[in-house]
Amino acid sequence: MEATEITSSSNERLKRWKRIVSSPRHLRRERATLAEGFHLAMATRDARFPVNAILLRADCPEEASRLAREVFDETASQGRAPRLFVIDPPLYEGIAPVEAGSGIMLEVALPGEPDRASLRGRDALYLDGVQDAGNAGTLIRTAVASGVRVIAASRKTACLWSPKVIRAAMGAHFGATVLGGVEPGELKALFGARNLAADARGGRDIWAEKGWEKGPTVWMMGAEGPGLSDAALEAADLRLYIPIEPETESLNVGAAAAVCLFEQRRRRLAR
Repeated sequence: MEATEITSSSNERLKRWKRIVSSPRHLRRERATLAEGFHLAMATRDARFPVNAILLRADCPEEASRLAREVFDETASQGRAPRLFVIDPPLYEGIAPVEAGSGIMLEVALPGEPDRASLRGRDALYLDGVQDAGNAGTLIRTAVASGVRVIAASRKTACLWSPKVIRAAMGAHFGATVLGGVEPGELKALFGARNLAADARGGRDIWAEKGWEKGPTVWMMGAEGPGLSDAALEAADLRLYIPIEPETESLNVGAAAAVCLFEQRRRRLAR
């Protein structure tokens, strides 16, 4: 496992990684993203997800070096050995999605476009204009934890494969089907499911309303503040709200998604 050292900010590969981190357009064009941290590296290894390159900070702990070897061996066993790069600490931190990164980062290949015909009849979570990377990652993580493994997003939602979203999801991407650029009016034809709008402004009480969990559903979640767009509300078959105490105006979208998705899971398990 030979390593290439990167000690200059003018290195072309380093420039490429910076573009991937800073621009969703470049990320999509390169068909690759970056996953930083021990947990993500282990999740990538365990999911046998395609790895193009392993990036180590020059002063990384020995644990990072051991994990890099495990990722290399696992990927090589699939017939595609990744390249290893050892990067000067200031340059590494310049591309890491978090401050004071753990010292190991992977360049992972983006999956191809899913077969849309295979999505019909499946539960999904739809992100409508959710631009905060932390919220987007939390929503993906919550959905997969609840058993909903298809995530779709509108064009105004943050790039779901950005390094910061991947970091927030903590490996949930590797157990999900992620689909971007979907508008609310396309949901019915795409999934053939019941569109449920989580809407703090009104609708039916999620606890009192009966039967909404039956059959496949697409739960629609909007951005902090504005909530779901008019187009999303028009596409909804049912609007549901979570009754909360009057001292609090609303829930964070991640918390709201957890309530809705796990209430769906609870009802189905009870049946």
